[in-house]
Amino acid sequence: MKVNFLIIGAAKSATTSLSEILSRHPDICFSHLKEPQFFSQPDWRNNLKKYHSNFKRKAKLYGEGSTNYTKRPLFNPNICEDIYEYNADIKLIYIMRHPIDRIISQFIHLYNRGYETSKDLDALVKSNSNYIDTTRYFHQIDPYISKFGRNNVLLLFFEDFISYPQKTTDIVCNFLNIDKVKIDSKVINQNKSFDRRVLHYKYDDPKTFWTKLKKLGLIAKNYFNKEFLDDKPIISIDTRSYILNELVDEIKAIEGLTGKNLDHWKI
Repeated sequence: MKVNFLIIGAAKSATTSLSEILSRHPDICFSHLKEPQFFSQPDWRNNLKKYHSNFKRKAKLYGEGSTNYTKRPLFNPNICEDIYEYNADIKLIYIMRHPIDRIISQFIHLYNRGYETSKDLDALVKSNSNYIDTTRYFHQIDPYISKFGRNNVLLLFFEDFISYPQKTTDIVCNFLNIDKVKIDSKVINQNKSFDRRVLHYKYDDPKTFWTKLKKLGLIAKNYFNKEFLDDKPIISIDTRSYILNELVDEIKAIEGLTGKNLDHWKI
């Protein structure tokens, strides 16, 4: 077997909801492990058997979703080429979200898991380039389009998916050449309100929980002894302007690539 499609990002852009919907399609076997991040590791070739063991049944298509695949320059620098080596015909799905909303959502995710200890998002955006780099959508997706071809890369928008989940899912099914299915809208609502205290999948296995917990060190301490964010943090006007100035060319490039007017992203 080989994996036929990947949901590669962007982080905090409803990739979990789409993954859950597709996992229920009768023609799809989705990875048992949430976000395996397999190709993020340079030694992936040595672990193919383990990777394939995440797919528990025979199906027409095999897929997984890992947002680390579009977090350049973090992780494996040759990730696009490595995925192409694995399967040159693989199909890729990429969801984009309003830049400010995506950054805020990423911050909440990291803070509530102990990876960020400061609540000063304004300062973090300027000191941690990953917040903006992950939101450089054209920069992240262009290598995949160049390598796999535009027809093998499906570009979606978070706002469309949330507003029109059935229509967006139909587009995905057409892209994957499988029958359309009626979706359960509860899936999206469930993934919107997941328990913020649940650890990342790598630390969810009870057999290894305490071993992993010891290795987490300060992160674990921060995680269990902290105040969780319940309200959406406020980002200053200056920081909003800083982010949008950094991304102005990126947004224009995505408009040109998709033909979609993204003026609402520019404010």
